[in-house]
Formats: sequence, C-alpha cells, structure tokens
Amino acid sequence: MSFYLPAVSNIEETQVVRKAYEAADISVKYRDTSGLNSSSKIITGDKLRLDLSAGFDEQILGGSARFKVGADTFLDRTGTLYRNVDSSNNSGIASGVIQYGTGKVEIDSWTPNVDNSITLESLTTTTDLPPLNHVSFRTPIIPIRPQSLTVVVASLDYGQLTLTTDANGVIETNRAHGSINHDTGFVDLYFYTKTEITVANRAEIEANDWYDPLLEYEEAGKTYINVPVWVDASSIRYNAIAYTYIPLDSEILGLSATRLPLDGRVPIFRVGDIGIISASKVYELPDYIAGQTYSLDDQRISWLELEDSEGVKVPYDMYVVDYDYGKFTLNGDFALGTLVAPLSARYRYQDMGLIRDVQINGQITFTKPVTHNYSIENSIVGSALVINDMQARYTRKFVQPTWSNLWADEAVGGAISANYNDALYPIAVTNNGNIQERWALVFTDAQSFRCIGEYSGQIGTGSVNTDFAPINPVTGVSYFKVKKEGWGSGWASGNVLRFNTIAATYPVWVIRTVKQSEPTVISDQFQIMLRGDIDRVV
Repeated sequence: MSFYLPAVSNIEETQVVRKAYEAADISVKYRDTSGLNSSSKIITGDKLRLDLSAGFDEQILGGSARFKVGADTFLDRTGTLYRNVDSSNNSGIASGVIQYGTGKVEIDSWTPNVDNSITLESLTTTTDLPPLNHVSFRTPIIPIRPQSLTVVVASLDYGQLTLTTDANGVIETNRAHGSINHDTGFVDLYFYTKTEITVANRAEIEANDWYDPLLEYEEAGKTYINVPVWVDASSIRYNAIAYTYIPLDSEILGLSATRLPLDGRVPIFRVGDIGIISASKVYELPDYIAGQTYSLDDQRISWLELEDSEGVKVPYDMYVVDYDYGKFTLNGDFALGTLVAPLSARYRYQDMGLIRDVQINGQITFTKPVTHNYSIENSIVGSALVINDMQARYTRKFVQPTWSNLWADEAVGGAISANYNDALYPIAVTNNGNIQERWALVFTDAQSFRCIGEYSGQIGTGSVNTDFAPINPVTGVSYFKVKKEGWGSGWASGNVLRFNTIAATYPVWVIRTVKQSEPTVISDQFQIMLRGDIDRVV
C-alpha cells in the first residue's frame, strides 16, 4: 500500500482585522480533492477591539461611556474600562482601555462562551474641550512627603497613564515628564514622546497641526522632535501624602517660633559655613599597668576619655593623652580602686573644613580633602558654631554710697570720695577662673567688705589690707584678683564697689528634641564638645 501527499500548487495567506461594528463574512480557501476529509480549529482572540464613535470625530467625555458585550457591562474611569461594577461597593474588574480621542476600545478581559453582541447604553462627546499636553497645579496642603505623589490622567491615544515621583520629586516616563516641589506642592507635567525624525516619517510629522520647525532639535547627530501626547485635562486625579505639624509652643521651646519653619527644622549646612566630620571609636585596654603607654589605631585624635566596664569615667588626672600620636599613658601611681575592669578608651578624630557645596540628596563637599579614613558605621557630619576669639575681662567699674540690692550697670545714689584705682592696679581676671557675673563688694566697716555675685550669691569676705582673690571651686583658680594697692581711703560701712566680669565663654542655647515614640532606653545623655585653636611652642 502506498500513501501520497496532496499536491500543493499555491498557498495564499491574508490577514484582515475585523471590528465588531463591521458586518462581514469570513472566507476560507482550501483544497480537498477527496471531499471526505474535514477539520476544525479553535482560535482564541487576545483582545476585543471596538470603536464607540465610528462615523464621527469627537472627543469622548471621561466617565460617560457605558456599553454591554454579551452579558458584561463595561464602564470607563479615567481611560480604564471596568467590567460588571458592583453598585453596592462601586468595585469592578479592570478589563481594558478606552481612547477618548478616537473612541477605540480594547477589551482584554471578558466572559467567554457567551453572545458577543454589543449594545451601547451611554456615551457623551464634545467638541469644546481642547486637549492639552502641559499641566500644572499645586497641592492644597504642604509639604509633600517624598515619593508619595501619584498622578492618574487619561490620554486621548494611549488610555490611562499612572505616574509616580521618585525620591527627588521627578517624573520621567516615555510619555510623561515633570516634577514636584515637595516644599511648595507645585507640580509641573509635560506629555510628549521623544521621536527621531527620519526621511520615512518626516512627511507624516510635518502634516500635523501642532508641527513647527522650531520644535526640532539636534542630539548626538540626530534630529528629534517631542511629539505631543494629548490628555484630557478634566480626567486628571492625584494622590499625595502631606505633612502636618503641631504648632510650636514658644513657652516650651524657650524662644520665639516666629521665624522657625513650619516643621521646626532649621538648615544646619550652608555654603560657606564650617563643617566637621567625626569618627568615634572604642579601644579596650588589654591591662591597666601603672606607667604603661597604650597606642590607639589612629593618630591626630581630638578627644579621649577612659571609662570602666560600667561606664564610670576614670579621673582625668590619672592619665596623660598624646593627641598627635594617638597615645595615652597611665600615671605611675595609677590604681584600679573602685573601677571595674576592663577599661576602655573612647576617642574621636575629626576633620574640619569649609563647605563648598550642599546637595538636596545630603551630599556635602568641602574645599579641602579629609585627612583621615572614615567609615559609615561610626562617622557623622555636623555643623560648627563659630565663636571666634574669646578673652576674659572686667568692665563697668563704679562706686556708690549704699547697697540697694539692685543690679544696675550705673551708679545709684550720690557720689562718694572713696574709689578703687584700676588704672594703676587693674582687677586681674583669667580665662580659666573668670565667669559671666556682676559683682558687688559691700563694705561692712572702713576696711572689710563682703563679696556678692548676682547669681553666685555671697562667696567670701575680704579686706583692703590684703589682695582679694576668691577661688572658683570648679576650676580651682580665682574668679578675679583685687589688689590691695588699688584701694583709696575714705571707705565707710555700706559703700559699694561694683564691676562686671565677662567670661571667655560663649552663650549657647541648647534645645534637645525627642520625637513622640515608645522609649527604647531608660536613660540617655549627650555631650557638648568645644574645639579650640592654640599657639604651639615648637
């Protein structure tokens, strides 16, 4: 028995797109010489394509289209078709897109094996709503949280566009380009497609009403034009998360909040300011031998403290630090005493420089390179409060007949003959011992007096026959020194010598803010670090 394949003389293939509104017969050409063979094939369509505005050229209003395909009812929402919307909760199945400019519909989800007849139930079109490709608006509440803005808009040719911003507030897709200012809430969006102009498409592009030769531009040796993507301005919807802040209470802050930003955050980095990079590390001592010198892993450190395993600080007079070479030496009479081993050295090294540039992403550039190696886990960048040169001094020396308990900077009452000659014997003050204070030396008789401070209270008594130098208990040196040679005669009980001392310090307001949250530790603490420049003796 022999089998013979059918003789094929010619095969013709024709692809024709049929739309639902076109009435047409499907023709099939085939060859079957025997007349006894038959076959069937099931073809599954990927999408159903309709034209709701066939025969006229008008723009469809968003939310006006309603039609049925078989037993399914479709509604449009901002360019997206939803199937079988439940009236109780207004939810449906996203099933396709609609082009408001052309009326074309693409359905990618429907109920199979049912009648595919189409019934148009509702549709509204207009000729008075010109399309746009540039939209700007401002959110009513500011500031906006980064990466929280989502814009939904219906395009006339591409259906619904869903746009989201990145961390920098930028929107960049192949059809939408724009940005948002998180502080002001201003959104600016352009809709276009960057298209290369070639010989093949130039005639088609130039035939558009919007074409202008000035819109063409050169890039990398090629000619491009931004082809507008038209959108329905009435369809634009957005969603964003904005911050709101509780008003700052001036009584709680301790200062006026008039000039503070709404969120209370003040910029600490500006171009031209001084910034400091710091790295904090811990070195555990292998032992604690008196007179032993220990070397750290880093040199040119700026600060060091020793503490035991329970966080108790080792007295500063029990060790000496060599900051240049990163070493410290325990005193020859060092003893552990009540301290609990092991001991640890907490130290810090830093670089200080002038800030050249500050970026919104947090990048800071200095005018000079750093001189240490810094790692992310133990380094921070901070700003510096520049104090400039400070020197202790005294000012506003005067006398008055009686002490009235009023701390005025001018004499109260009449003049007296007694005085102190500070032209020849100035009151001596030092940076280490002096404090910010107003002093009154109130005489109890012709030779003795009491020393009273406005904030310190009475700190001692003295006599015109000896130098008066009360000791500052914090530093162990005198607040000031009044020389016995400067006292004139004629002092009587009740007379007062008044003067003010200005400390070699700088007034700094410290306000610590803790955000609302559950406590993570029972107690917490912080330190204020002072940096100073000195004259080295080489």
